[in-house]
Amino acid sequence: MTLNLEKFSTQLGWSIAGVCDVEASEEFKNQYRHWIENYKGPQLQYLERRMDERLDPRKYLKDAKSIICFGLYYFPGWAEGEIKVSNYAWGKDYHLSLKEKLELSILELKKIFGDFHFRLAVDTSPIAEKYWAQKAGLGWQGKNTLLLNTKLGSMFFLGEIISSLDPDLFEKSKPIINHCGTCTRCLDACPTQALEAYRLIAERCISYLNLEHKGDFDENTPSLEGWVAGCDICQEVCPWNQKLIPIEIDADTKSFQNLKPADLESKNWIMRIQNRAISYVPHENWPRNLRQARKPKT
Repeated sequence: MTLNLEKFSTQLGWSIAGVCDVEASEEFKNQYRHWIENYKGPQLQYLERRMDERLDPRKYLKDAKSIICFGLYYFPGWAEGEIKVSNYAWGKDYHLSLKEKLELSILELKKIFGDFHFRLAVDTSPIAEKYWAQKAGLGWQGKNTLLLNTKLGSMFFLGEIISSLDPDLFEKSKPIINHCGTCTRCLDACPTQALEAYRLIAERCISYLNLEHKGDFDENTPSLEGWVAGCDICQEVCPWNQKLIPIEIDADTKSFQNLKPADLESKNWIMRIQNRAISYVPHENWPRNLRQARKPKT
């Protein structure tokens, strides 16, 4: 008997789920190395570390046989204020939420299969999670390089369980079809030309600039187009995100939808972002980001 992972995951509050083996294709490995060498930008050196584990989960868990991938829908709406924070960061830090749900999933899986070896992973782990999620059937990697799903668009977080369970213990996932077609809306909308089809030129990306760039900006740094943390432009224009229904959010989370410069200039700003995914941004970078976000477009 095989486990219906879709039914199992839904009962635990996940939005989508799938499973795959741990064999990465040579094509993917070559593409990943090429991107790291040529497009990652100078501030993402950490992606070069633990490369073996990123490309081979058995380096991360010796007896790994499967990767169980989960997706959690989070769409709260789009930022509308004069100053904007990407909507993934409005609520509680998703790393914490995902780990809680992954731990619960482990407990339930052990009730079914007994004890097994595993490691939990989110996007801070040395795992190429979009590749594995695509292989597991959660979606396809779109031209904006984000994982897309026909029902959830790109508005879902990813979490993984790398396990010693055989993937044949689970029902097979349906094959994935790329539904981007001839659409180029994300490529056309990016104000800094950070996107080529299926490739991100990281150091041009607004999210890279306001989240990863260290030190001051210079005269050649483009306007951040109002974005002080992250950027949702390529997602806002994606056809697969046009009909999404926002989840219910509390007033505190909702307050991030309409931000003004005064919010960032307030002495309460650092307290306000505690326990959110952007709390790691150095305190001194917020005034820098605000200045650049208000810089006129050229």
